[in-house]
Amino acid sequence: MPFVPSLPDLPWYALAAIPLIVLIAYTIFGATGFGSSIVEVPVLAHLFPLTFAVPLATSLDAFAAPATSLRLRHLVLWREVLRLLPPILLGVSLGGTLLLTMPRAPATLALGIFVTVYGTYVLAGPRALRRAPAWAAWPFGTFGGMFSAIFGTGGPIFMVFLSARIADKAALRATSAAVVTFIVWTRFIVFAVTGLLFNAKLVTLAVLMLPVMALGLRLGNHLHHTLSRAGVLRLIAVMLVVNGTALVLRAIELMRA
Repeated sequence: MPFVPSLPDLPWYALAAIPLIVLIAYTIFGATGFGSSIVEVPVLAHLFPLTFAVPLATSLDAFAAPATSLRLRHLVLWREVLRLLPPILLGVSLGGTLLLTMPRAPATLALGIFVTVYGTYVLAGPRALRRAPAWAAWPFGTFGGMFSAIFGTGGPIFMVFLSARIADKAALRATSAAVVTFIVWTRFIVFAVTGLLFNAKLVTLAVLMLPVMALGLRLGNHLHHTLSRAGVLRLIAVMLVVNGTALVLRAIELMRA
């Protein structure tokens, strides 16, 4: 069957909102090195089923994450990346299984509560963040991989671990971008194999959003340079509270459906 470019069947105002969602998501990604999917997916899930929203976010991330991590590769703390890779693979395997068997509403609710509580903790006031032990990569990497496979939103979980291991804000952004690149391409391959990416409307929308994504990354890069490490962490925390709340509301919506 030939590929025919087409847009999703949505009202004009819903289509007009998508570029704004993408711009905000990748501005945050450009500033922090993660967070695009957890901004995009909860909002896009109000317009599309998750089987469309998550592959769409993943297809854009597949371009954004390597572009950022390659540009910042000299700042990446590779020992932290390598420490997370085995538990991430384990988590993705478990998440892929749960995707087929576990009700989505409880998992969405759990992620929403987790990120909201953590974001609120960071916003509660300045404090010295204790350095996380190396073994903590296993629980954080495993759960991050699971949530990433199910919802495309494992970044906050990885960020909890990385922000408690890396003091320098530039190294934190670069290292989180490298981790996101690995997890995004793992998801991309899974979605390609299962056929979720082979959707004319999804491909058309993703191609149209590439310039918007690039603009967001550029804006985020400028924003990163104007903020202190504390400012970056506050930005992350605000994003987590807002999007954690959105995930909780989405879970309640799913339970009522």
